Amino acid sequence: MKDHKITLEISETLFEQLSLLAEIKEESIEYLAIEIIAAKLPCLIQRESQLKQLLEAIKPDSIHSEIGL
Repeated sequence: MKDHKITLEISETLFEQLSLLAEIKEESIEYLAIEIIAAKLPCLIQRESQLKQLLEAIKPDSIHSEIGL
């Protein structure tokens, strides 16, 4: 698998929190950022996919019947 490099701009507060966690865990900030993204991403993909399916299921007729038009 090919690796890719990205550059992120994050707030000072978020950077400080990440730095603190890196210090506690004795890991690099970069490693922790990747670890956090990798842990959260599957859940976000699933949630967004489900939301997209729900939104695609809404038809104009169903909206009108829901609001009594």
